Amino acid sequence: MGGGRQVAMKGLLLGGSLALSALLLELGVLALVGEQPKFPRHVVGTDFGVRVNEPGARYRHKSADGTFWFEINSRGLRADREYPYEKPAGVFRIVSLGDSFTAGYEVQGHETFSAVLERELGNEGLSVEVLNAGVSGYSNAEAALYLERELLRYDPDLVLLSFYANDLVDNVRTGLFALRDGELVQARERYVPGGALGNFLNTNPVFNWLSGYSNAFVFLKERLTHLAKRGMVAENEANVANADQEGSSEEPSPSGASEGSRRQRLLAAAILDRIYDQTRALGLPLVVQSIPHPSGASDGRLLEMFPLEEFDVEREGVHFLGLVERLEPHLGKEPLYHRRSHGHWTPLSHRISGEALARLMIEEGLIGAGSGTPRARAAD
Repeated sequence: MGGGRQVAMKGLLLGGSLALSALLLELGVLALVGEQPKFPRHVVGTDFGVRVNEPGARYRHKSADGTFWFEINSRGLRADREYPYEKPAGVFRIVSLGDSFTAGYEVQGHETFSAVLERELGNEGLSVEVLNAGVSGYSNAEAALYLERELLRYDPDLVLLSFYANDLVDNVRTGLFALRDGELVQARERYVPGGALGNFLNTNPVFNWLSGYSNAFVFLKERLTHLAKRGMVAENEANVANADQEGSSEEPSPSGASEGSRRQRLLAAAILDRIYDQTRALGLPLVVQSIPHPSGASDGRLLEMFPLEEFDVEREGVHFLGLVERLEPHLGKEPLYHRRSHGHWTPLSHRISGEALARLMIEEGLIGAGSGTPRARAAD
């Protein structure tokens, strides 16, 4: 009996010590580096090879900039309703593709530009559904395969792709596509970082609770994730560079950084060409929205990072929306990007984007007034 009490006492002391250590670590991180953006990702692999938001997930994001709630439907879309693959009669359906900006990190679901776009078009008397298929960490490469392998099943009338600066490096990180003698080739069929382990961690209740509530855990996790991403990018950049040199008689550039940047832009443009070819073959308008990158300079300038020199936005069937001129009048007056977390758009920027997208689609005749019929397709 006495031995049992001793074991129990030792267990209590050990548990108390661990709890106290965890508390001290938590308080230390909070005091030294401040509140961490606690954004559990809830992103999982699929049988069609790329990641989506965890179907049916409900979760909270919290940072110094606010608290945001996510609701994901049974097929991985950020939505509080279900969308059948079979499109309802008379409905104009838009698929909205992109990364965490599209998914709507750091805003509520009704504040995302996809939701604003749907409301704006609805206010014009149009019957429209905008399916928010944004996934955190996505690249153009994953978006291309997500569209081809899953989203076209929804029978969209228009595809909206939102581009952000980190797409350039994320395309390389995935290793899904590569350029061989200037031609885009698919280098692998699947990209699910961490594989089964990644799926387990992103859906594990304990892991996600810590990701959503512990500053110390998030601090460590973010740094390990950053190192892992850097390693994947470096490896795939080397593979791309070696393939380019094997397929070309040209001397490699003496500036590794500028040459790497050029390859990233060419790869992004080639992937966007693949998306364009797919939409064009189906008679679907492709709207490309470029999300500006804040320069970080004292004047707060916004930078256009889209590969305009490499991807022809003047082609028939492509409709390009750059947002620098629309956002810059608000610089210094109202916050456009959250500054105390991961730098995503504020509700104001989402509203400006959604309203601008609605105007573009109406003014360029992509949606027939009041009919839900895409004029561009009818004219092809």
